[in-house]
Amino acid sequence: MKKIYIMLVCTLSVLLGFAQTRTISGRVSDSSGPLPGINVKVEGTTIGSATDNQGFYTIKNAPAEGRLIFSGIGYVTASEKLQSKSVYNVQLTEDVGGLNEVVVVGFGQQKKPTVTGAIATVSGKELRQSPVANLTNALAGRLSGLFAQQNGGQPGKDQANIQIRGISTYRSGTAPLYIVDGVQQDDIGQIDMNEVESISILKDASATAVYGVRGANGVIILTTRRGKTGEAKVSVSLQTGANVTHRLPKFLDSYNSLLLLKESYVNDGQASSFPYSDAEMEHFRTGDMPDVYPNVDWSKEVMRKSSLQSQFNTNVQGGTERVKYFVSAGYLNQNGIFKNFSQSETDNTYYFKRYNFRSNLDINVNKNLDLSLNLATRLENINQPHPAEAGRSVFNQLMRVGFAPYNFPIYNPDGSFGAPKESNQHANLLAQLTLAGYDRSYKTDITSTLNATHKLDFVLEGLSAKAQMAFSNGQFSSKSLYRDGYPTYRYNPINSTYTLFNSNYPVLRPYLTSTGNLAPKTVTDLQTSLNYNRVFGKHNISALALYNQNSTKEGANRDINYLGYVGRVTYNYNQRYMLEFNAGYNGSNQFNDENHFGFFPAISAGWVISEESFIKKNLSFINFLKLRGSYGMVGNDRIGIDLATYAYLSTYVSTGSYGFGDSHTNYTGLAEGKIGNPDIAWEKERKANIGIDADFLQSKLKVTFDYFDNQRFDIITTRATVGQVVGVTLPEINMGKVSNKGFELEIGHNNKVGEVEYFMKGNISVAKNKILERDEEKKKYPWLQSTGLSVGQSFGYKVIGFYNDADDLANSPKNVTLNPQVGDLKFADLNNDGIINDDDKGPIGYPNVPNTTLGLSGGLSYKGFDFSFLLQSALNGSVRLSDELIYDNAANRFQETHLGRWTPETAATATYPKLHLASANNRSVSSFWLRSNDYLRLKNAEIGYRFTPKAIQRIGIESLRVYANGANLLTWDYLKLVDPESPSGRGENYPQQRIFSFGLNLNF
Repeated sequence: MKKIYIMLVCTLSVLLGFAQTRTISGRVSDSSGPLPGINVKVEGTTIGSATDNQGFYTIKNAPAEGRLIFSGIGYVTASEKLQSKSVYNVQLTEDVGGLNEVVVVGFGQQKKPTVTGAIATVSGKELRQSPVANLTNALAGRLSGLFAQQNGGQPGKDQANIQIRGISTYRSGTAPLYIVDGVQQDDIGQIDMNEVESISILKDASATAVYGVRGANGVIILTTRRGKTGEAKVSVSLQTGANVTHRLPKFLDSYNSLLLLKESYVNDGQASSFPYSDAEMEHFRTGDMPDVYPNVDWSKEVMRKSSLQSQFNTNVQGGTERVKYFVSAGYLNQNGIFKNFSQSETDNTYYFKRYNFRSNLDINVNKNLDLSLNLATRLENINQPHPAEAGRSVFNQLMRVGFAPYNFPIYNPDGSFGAPKESNQHANLLAQLTLAGYDRSYKTDITSTLNATHKLDFVLEGLSAKAQMAFSNGQFSSKSLYRDGYPTYRYNPINSTYTLFNSNYPVLRPYLTSTGNLAPKTVTDLQTSLNYNRVFGKHNISALALYNQNSTKEGANRDINYLGYVGRVTYNYNQRYMLEFNAGYNGSNQFNDENHFGFFPAISAGWVISEESFIKKNLSFINFLKLRGSYGMVGNDRIGIDLATYAYLSTYVSTGSYGFGDSHTNYTGLAEGKIGNPDIAWEKERKANIGIDADFLQSKLKVTFDYFDNQRFDIITTRATVGQVVGVTLPEINMGKVSNKGFELEIGHNNKVGEVEYFMKGNISVAKNKILERDEEKKKYPWLQSTGLSVGQSFGYKVIGFYNDADDLANSPKNVTLNPQVGDLKFADLNNDGIINDDDKGPIGYPNVPNTTLGLSGGLSYKGFDFSFLLQSALNGSVRLSDELIYDNAANRFQETHLGRWTPETAATATYPKLHLASANNRSVSSFWLRSNDYLRLKNAEIGYRFTPKAIQRIGIESLRVYANGANLLTWDYLKLVDPESPSGRGENYPQQRIFSFGLNLNF
């Protein structure tokens, strides 16, 4: 009986198990029909199947409860709750914002799953979250592989310097190639962000080889917005805010400055020459006679705390199946940081005004012919105060030349402008801003592009022809309304008299005028191409054959002409295995006939591993996983050669006179100048790239990783190993080599919890370069060589402290040339020869351009509210502080940093060397002045609210959003004295601005 009982229990258990599992089936489709290859799984298990060619699937042993997950490349993942039924038919929707999105590549577009090149993309919507005036300043931190430095904040001149994957040459040409709607542009900074649909950066050879001789520095492609089928949608954007100066030096007042100045005289043994008595010092301390003993904070007197910036844009978008249109008009007004003075008769401040207009029209003429016409116009107007010194802006004077607070008052007792005591000192800055006038420039850019695409299916199915013609014209003119001088006076309190500072200007004279015009710059671009795209079952083939010519004419400069051919063939099997070949055969007239053209091939491949059965069956959390690689050759012809001459031709220059004939008549002669090099050609670069694209957890987590290895060779190099005994300037040659390696990692996550949607996205880009070869003479010691180091590496003395006493100075290596004193900087003796000289100048710090950049963005939305932020960082860079910004007495004024100077009492805690009137030792290039420009910046933050339709429908508005945002809001860094993105440590650059802005978006 016991055995029979056990058998009954087992039988019932088996029957119960069969009752809880079953076979289910169904069909998966989209709006176009059945979908093959869709992965169907029971959530949290390995039970599953895939759809066949007709979209059918069958799953055996399916549990009674749980959820079915339907996923496939290019489609939004769907789920169905398991119920008592056995048939589950599902219709999937295309993932428009995901893997099925179209990525802009060179001379075309590709679907994201089939892209084998290294490409990063950002949408115009993301860029519009930043209130900056210049588009380039909205890119930093948003794109992996993009390095951006905003060197200053002057209105109209605040563009960022951009490199893609760092720097690969020691020549000047490191900027990427800019393409706007298929046409080359000089830059993209002044394009209205409301016109932008997306921006792509092309980084590897597979993506850039089609640009051949112009592709080595990477390519930035900007695509503008276009019309969509539907009723006209009118959008209005208004934004206004305040610009606040980000960082300025903190200068000491007159009394404390003079205390330090007196200390400098004492330290240099010239105490008796100090120009102020104790009684005069007391007047400076008490401030009882400001007309005679002034205390002027020049920055405070001429600068305002904030200035206004406003932007306006309106655009219309719509169309029918036959005609689609997008029309946009925008205006920007950006004011500067100097005050408006009531005495001024003209607008002598900094400002920038910009007017943008764009019209994109798409016409479907018939079923075979499509036309598009793009028209864009931009007007720019930059104003700045006329400087007293040619070539140096007024802000530059304020920071560099320096106005000591104790030197002279702004106004004399009678209301006239004060003047310095010495004739070689600089005139009253406030008088300049009031009376000197202005310099103003005007720039107009007009671009028009006509495209025609014709299907040639009657010749070969999938074949089409395209032609594009573009023309752009740039005009630049300038106008100055100015005075060379104006009356300022020195006041003598003893007899209450006034002495004219400059006898050439006893009265205020009328304004002078000057105008200037640069020759128009015209660019014509012609492209014709054949495109083929065909699907044979699971086989997808596309091909491109393109001819392109581009010509730039600019006044007396030599014409720059490009001509070339582009070829591309792509193949993929069921979007699983991909192979692509790209090539550019092009050249330019910058080189002689033998070196006009070059061939630039690239090959790439991709493998979507997630489509393999061993991934589908065992790793259900992987939605998409692609491995890709590329290798190829590209070129760079922007090599810093004079636009007025050709590098392959020798030049001749005027020289002395020679006598000829019986009368011994003198004639000016010619001498050989720079020798030409008929073999000179463009720089070349081999690019290798390996990348991974992955989506996990129902595409809620996305990861992209790239490793690259680039080697630039044939870099244009000026000879350094040949002496000047030959008597002529030797030609430049192709011989330099630079290695540039690095990686990029981007991780993104998005999800929805209840009614809260959120996203996070972070990226890091590292690009480390090394000079492998350049024409460099053999140095005495290895640390003196630049070969083997990074491009832009600084050299100088390594500081190991201060000379703390006479014994320390006497027992240290001798420095006869610089004659240091106790309290001065102490340098390391690198070669241990007991002498400090040029042989001890080794590499110090990092180059000015950081080799690592990071970005972290995030945001969330809840009902009508939304919030977003962007943190951006750069690491491993240095800036050298120098001259008026940091050296004691260099600008006749002192800063808070000088309070940390070395004295016998503060020897153990000093942060600055002993003060001097001048010190060759302390002002030598050294590691003490080279400071890290690493920083972390809250680049952008925005909070907004979108009103519900019910709240605004009565006033005829479709949608209304109000928001507040800001740029450059917070910065954490080590530098403190100047902005960490400053290219120079002299403090001469117009400072970056914090921007606080409010705005609204209306849609009708």
